[in-house]
Amino acid sequence: MTDIMTLASSLRARDDAALELLLTRRPLTTRGRVKDFFDLAEALLDPVSIRAILTHLDRHTLAVLAASTHEPLSAEQLADRLETLGADHVAERADYAVDVALLTRTANGYAALSAVTGVLDGWPKAGLPGLVELSTERPPAVAHPHPVASASSIDPSAAEHAFATTTATAELIVELLAHPARELGKGGPALPERRRLAHAMQVNEPTVDRYLDLAVRSGLASHEPGGWHPTATGEAWLRETTADRWAALATAWLEAIPVEVRSVLSERTSWGDALHAYAHWLYPAGGEWIREAVDRVATHASLLGITSGPSPAEQLLSTPGSLLLTSDATAAASAMAHFFPSHVRQVYLQHDLSIIAPGPLHPELDLKLRAFAELETRAQAYSYRLSPESVNRALSAGGSAEEMLAFLEKLSLTGIPQPVHYLISQAAARFGTVRVGLIPAGTADVGDAQSYVRSTDSSMIGLLEVDQAIGPIGLRPHSSLRLVSRFEFEVVFWALSDARYPVAAENPDGSLLSVRRQRVTSVPVHSTAPDHSELLKELRAAEAESAGDSGQAWVARQLDAAIRAKQTVTVTVQVPGSGPLEFVLEPTGVSGGRLRARDKRADIERTLPLSSILELK
Repeated sequence: MTDIMTLASSLRARDDAALELLLTRRPLTTRGRVKDFFDLAEALLDPVSIRAILTHLDRHTLAVLAASTHEPLSAEQLADRLETLGADHVAERADYAVDVALLTRTANGYAALSAVTGVLDGWPKAGLPGLVELSTERPPAVAHPHPVASASSIDPSAAEHAFATTTATAELIVELLAHPARELGKGGPALPERRRLAHAMQVNEPTVDRYLDLAVRSGLASHEPGGWHPTATGEAWLRETTADRWAALATAWLEAIPVEVRSVLSERTSWGDALHAYAHWLYPAGGEWIREAVDRVATHASLLGITSGPSPAEQLLSTPGSLLLTSDATAAASAMAHFFPSHVRQVYLQHDLSIIAPGPLHPELDLKLRAFAELETRAQAYSYRLSPESVNRALSAGGSAEEMLAFLEKLSLTGIPQPVHYLISQAAARFGTVRVGLIPAGTADVGDAQSYVRSTDSSMIGLLEVDQAIGPIGLRPHSSLRLVSRFEFEVVFWALSDARYPVAAENPDGSLLSVRRQRVTSVPVHSTAPDHSELLKELRAAEAESAGDSGQAWVARQLDAAIRAKQTVTVTVQVPGSGPLEFVLEPTGVSGGRLRARDKRADIERTLPLSSILELK
């Protein structure tokens, strides 16, 4: 029986769940040509498809494939051929190979497919290992860490990286809440956005992409067409402690690691070049994909303090990193928190309008303070600064001077200096001098205007009219104390706010409207696997059709496969008056419900009705 006939029969016997798993692991490149199980078998036996799946197989599974023969062998017999794997391990890998249509399973064991064997036979010429190398070559030796490279030296350095990364990621989310980052057409944040984010995060500009990638993979930010936005998960994450923030990042890192790469990590304590060497040994055909996957994982691991070392080429697992891989994130976070600076709950208010925290402020307090103060520096001490603009932002979001002063009273170790009290009170008194609102649809005498700006101060209106900084919103006079714009009122509001005007948004009845710039999104759910439901329906329909004509269509497809392969088949035929007879035939054609073939034993041409064929093998 040909490979196609054998595999088609095997595929036909599988349930939909098994077929779905197969199609997910082996994506089809010729979907349009697959109409039945024979077409599917042919597509899976295409050398391009076989080479693609082999690149994702580990060395031991490849060795089992290379040791298989066309005569079925049991797991014990395969283990005897390999010598380095036990029967249980061989059976596990052989079963996986059957699941992905690289081996077939019979009552007597596992049998090779010629198409797969043919690809593997060509490996040595391509510089890839053959059976002997796959089964006997030992993994690269692990260099023993220098005695100095102990936990006492690795862990503090790892924690320093972890704290810096967690803090920088938090600043990234805070900045995205204030202003989402625009994306260039060719990918990556636009240069002004990159500079803005790098400044807020206190990192080098080229590293911004790493943090964006980490935030998106952790579900804290969403990468949508046009740019990056914070998610509701990211906003909630900001309220957690630094240790819990780190645990969330580390857990997301671990969960995003491909199963193939995770198996590499769990067996290595020494990373860097040693990790790449081991990955190449374990996935000998992996090529570029395994290099890129290990690079990405190793880069994020170093950022998160899961590993640490003197250089990217020499990285060792930290204690928290080891716990993350072998235990859970809770134990890892507890170990990491031991090295993190403690959160503080009180600050020093200065007469120069600065606010000094002697350490990282507790997240809840930090978020409340940032509502009306800007973070200036973060090192051993954290420095915030009050300004009319920052206070005005809080007022726009619905805050009040009384709430701000009451919060500072509880937070401050030095009371509230007079300049601080004056600044907040004056900003509140001036707030709303300029009002922005929505013009209802159908309003007469406003042309294409969508929003208005009004003030009881005519000099303020005059200033707004001539201010070049807000020229892009196109304010034009409507009355002596009113301007209009063709832009939406939120665009106008934030343009005036950014230009440092004491602006407030209002409802049609004149009551103040709370406005927040932050826009959070849900984490987009992207299905990594295509939908195979239509293909499965088509395959089952073809199966039902072949069953409806007493299986003649299925027999005909098997014979077509034998004809293309120029292969001999054994046919059992029901002969009237004689009972079942067996013929060894070389099929030459199928048409009109009849098989034409050459009888190898009798050396004659035979024509047999398909309806008389009882068995074909």
